[in-house]
Amino acid sequence: MAKSLTLTGFIMLIILAMMWGSSFTMIKIALDAFGPASIAAGRIGLAAIVLVLIATLRREEIPRERKTWVGLFWLAILGNCAPFFLIGWGEHVVDGGMTAVLMSTIPLSVPIMAHFFTDDEKLTPYMVAGVCIGFVGLLVLVGPSVLYGLGQDILAQGAIVSAALCYGAASIVARRLSHVPFMVVAAGSMTIATLIMIPPALIIDQPWTIEANFSQVASLIYLGLFPTALANILLLQVINTSGVSFLALNNYLVPVFGIAIAALTLGEKIPPEMLTALGIIFVGIFVSNLKRKSG
Repeated sequence: MAKSLTLTGFIMLIILAMMWGSSFTMIKIALDAFGPASIAAGRIGLAAIVLVLIATLRREEIPRERKTWVGLFWLAILGNCAPFFLIGWGEHVVDGGMTAVLMSTIPLSVPIMAHFFTDDEKLTPYMVAGVCIGFVGLLVLVGPSVLYGLGQDILAQGAIVSAALCYGAASIVARRLSHVPFMVVAAGSMTIATLIMIPPALIIDQPWTIEANFSQVASLIYLGLFPTALANILLLQVINTSGVSFLALNNYLVPVFGIAIAALTLGEKIPPEMLTALGIIFVGIFVSNLKRKSG
């Protein structure tokens, strides 16, 4: 059955964009004390505790099928471990505008992935047009001149593109787990991700040697509770109700909220083009969801 756009799905998309947009500011604050591996392990570990507690209170059953656990493993790798580390490492070098452009690989690539790997999210001319309109909105926000920096710091930029592709692949994996209760998927994948990330964090960053102030610790806690734990719950619900191609468009909205939140918390300047860019992005989301059908 084809996925359809609903008001609830749109609201969840906006909330996700706000939380993920705020994560860039919080990562920058946390990076003053913690290494990328420690930030990834800390936010994932805290989110796992919260999600497992919620799943336990809901009396969710532990899945028994091997296929489900294989899916949860790949979701943990592609949706949490790899992208959190790669983005944290890449942000040491790549600025916010370039990061936004590189992360736009998600809405550009996910509809193509979904066309070939799902039965009910086939590409339509409206979807292609909407994705292109959204990309124009992103360029209005960050400025076309940011594209001149493509190819510089190739390793750092490559890390962020790799993270974006990981997120895209993870959304397809999550789509294939839609038959499993979403709290089981969230708690299971986050627990696996925690077990994977703790050893490298201990070896690489030696977190017991870190001296962090209140704001740096608070930013790490925020990352675990909101852009990770709560966002995982909303992400899975959006995928199950509106599809992965709709979710991918969220990445055109994330930079808008990221810039706004950075301005409010770090005193960074808001570009005058932001409202125009936001309007163009909303048009792109609307166009991409016209006459959605399974093809």
